Amino acid sequence: MESKYPSKKPKRDLPKSQQKLPVSNVSVNDQKKWIWIALAIVSLTTFVIYYNALSYGFLITWDDAAYITTNSAIRDLHRANIQSFFTEYFVWNYQPITILTYALEYKAAGNSPFLYHFNNIILHVLNTLLVFLLIKNLSPKNYIVALITAAFFAVHPMHVESVAWVSERKDVLYSFFFLISLILYTYYLKTEKLKFLLFSCILFIFSCMSKSAAVILPLVMILFDYYLNRKISWRILVEKIPFFIISLVFGIVAVKSQKTALSVLQAYSVFDHITVVSNSFITYIFKAFLPVNLSAIYQYPIKSGGLLPMIYYMSFVFNGLLLYFVWYSRRWGKVVIFGFLFFILTIILVMQIIAVGDAAMADRYTYIPFIGIFFIIGKLCAYLSSGANVRYTYYLLVPLILGFVVFSSLSYERVKKWENDNTLFSDAINKNPFSTTAYINRGSYYLDLAQNKYNDNSQKKEVCLINAVKDFDKLVELDKNNSYVYKNRGIANFYLHDYYKAINDFDLEIVRNSKAKGAYFYRALAKNAIKDYTGAVRDFNKTLELDPGVADVYFNRGNAKKELRDFTGALNDWSKAIELNPKMIKAYNNRSFLLCTMQDYEGTLADYDKMIELNPQDTIVIKNRKIIQALLESKKN
Repeated sequence: MESKYPSKKPKRDLPKSQQKLPVSNVSVNDQKKWIWIALAIVSLTTFVIYYNALSYGFLITWDDAAYITTNSAIRDLHRANIQSFFTEYFVWNYQPITILTYALEYKAAGNSPFLYHFNNIILHVLNTLLVFLLIKNLSPKNYIVALITAAFFAVHPMHVESVAWVSERKDVLYSFFFLISLILYTYYLKTEKLKFLLFSCILFIFSCMSKSAAVILPLVMILFDYYLNRKISWRILVEKIPFFIISLVFGIVAVKSQKTALSVLQAYSVFDHITVVSNSFITYIFKAFLPVNLSAIYQYPIKSGGLLPMIYYMSFVFNGLLLYFVWYSRRWGKVVIFGFLFFILTIILVMQIIAVGDAAMADRYTYIPFIGIFFIIGKLCAYLSSGANVRYTYYLLVPLILGFVVFSSLSYERVKKWENDNTLFSDAINKNPFSTTAYINRGSYYLDLAQNKYNDNSQKKEVCLINAVKDFDKLVELDKNNSYVYKNRGIANFYLHDYYKAINDFDLEIVRNSKAKGAYFYRALAKNAIKDYTGAVRDFNKTLELDPGVADVYFNRGNAKKELRDFTGALNDWSKAIELNPKMIKAYNNRSFLLCTMQDYEGTLADYDKMIELNPQDTIVIKNRKIIQALLESKKN
């Protein structure tokens, strides 16, 4: 779009290198003849890249469970549930609109992952079109800039995480509203109609309610003012007051939501932390052009001799040179400064300046920021194919098309890494063999498969359990104080029937955390298995002290008491288990067997009646009921 605030003309005596970059002399009409076809090809390519994700499931060990598969809040669109979306935090984030989309998808498809993946892909394609429209408004006389920016945004491998991971719905969703808000703002600048500013503000609120990263939008608007040569005035500040108020409110909410996720990296000094941030910043820039060694996890580096790897200290030099280049680029105009500042403003909140979690960086953080980098590339290509340089146009097409094809291929392969927890975290381990997060997640995935998917297949179950133990062993080697390792390894050893190793792991976990109810429960089961029934009852008692409302604990304590010949205690525990879970057939079964042994045939018959009610096809119970009924009648006679 043409700004109504024109820039000053360069002085005639300035050398050509110091004058502003000229725009292409190819007419807009000529560009329109093929630009929409190219954009359609970009959109189709994007869908093909992510097509495989439509057949993927949810991740088990990362946030997909908390957001969807175990999130009871999205099960029904009742008023109370919808209200909770707007009044509660989910996975340490305030994101009511994001959670609402999950609820709508659950209403339509339940836990079938296809629709969730499909909507992520569609949102990404729509965002690609919005990027094109936004940049077209900034560079209306040269559609090629918008096309290049949108094309690389669409197929860049670092954007795969935001699209292929269902839990990153918040990325593609907040970006959708964020981009529309900025587009409306450009219309406001062109027409000065307040309705566009009002709609921009409304879309900004939607963006903030999708992900708190959107709060940076008012500063991006000021950056647009700078690029479009608006004169500094009170009007510029006053018109943005509502945006800054909204930003402040959602910023405070975001800080409160992240309190429990803040990381304390005790091994790192303040200077170490700054060094890691410096390295992450230059690494993001590097990966914009060479997206290699991508990983779901970029863990903080391991110090050797009290020092970080040398490349981290070298990052200060690289960043210094980069900043000098950006400052020097002012001689050529505002393009480089604008694109670079766009990148900084939109990534600054996730640069781990205040550590959140244990990841130094993440691919998903570049989703919006890379638009600034791609804009610079687009402008450079437009300059090199304009004016006296127009003869280079066809030479530029080769590297551009090659880059698009290479990035598309890399993204297509990268999507495959997100098929499941095993493929994802195995890839992370291959990239970083010291990644504790990757080992705990992959080990937990194997354990989950053994407990749930392969419960009836002894061979596959055993393989999964062995693999889980291997990962947990490696985790102990890397970080013996990890908060999950001993309990999980103990559970895996328990299912492998290595009860003494399991008990040892639970002992270690309980020493670390005296309120680890899961460790007490599984240690009690392991003690039951080795016939230490007294010890088992003691651990069951401790479990119930920590959480008195679990039916399984009463059921298993009843089994232990039966072995100790505390029949009254066993009956009471099984009855309590049934009270907490009236559909627990195994509790009815055990209680009926003991009642029969004690010749309480009426009680036995009542339990059989309940078991048949719960499972009318159980022929064994039906047969036994007839026997008990006959005994009861014989006794009466």
